[in-house]
Amino acid sequence: MSMINKRKGKKNSDDIENILKNILKKYPKIKRKIKNIKDIYKKLYYAMVWEVTENQPLHLLENHKKRGWKKYHLDHIYPISKGYENEIPPDKIGNIKNLRFIYYKKNMKKGSNITNESRVALRRIKRLK
Repeated sequence: MSMINKRKGKKNSDDIENILKNILKKYPKIKRKIKNIKDIYKKLYYAMVWEVTENQPLHLLENHKKRGWKKYHLDHIYPISKGYENEIPPDKIGNIKNLRFIYYKKNMKKGSNITNESRVALRRIKRLK
């Protein structure tokens, strides 16, 4: 799906609500990840990224068996929020080349900050077709 761009008026709110409903029906766990996002376009972007993310072969990533709330978190190396701000397609931000499992405290500390690893990941995902 193409980027959602409210400034260009590509999608009306009814269309967005329907797309969101379909994603959340298919992936109910995404709901809690996006529940506090007020902006409908941003909410859709996050849902689309998580839809792509959940379809990746996560079992191939190191530490995937340690995934858990107080264990290892799935980290988008280049943050979802920065992908939204920079209009990077959801399929690139959710791609396995931008994913890793890291210890939850490290992930919470990183938040949506751009790190050297994020810059490297951005170059990597920009090359994706």
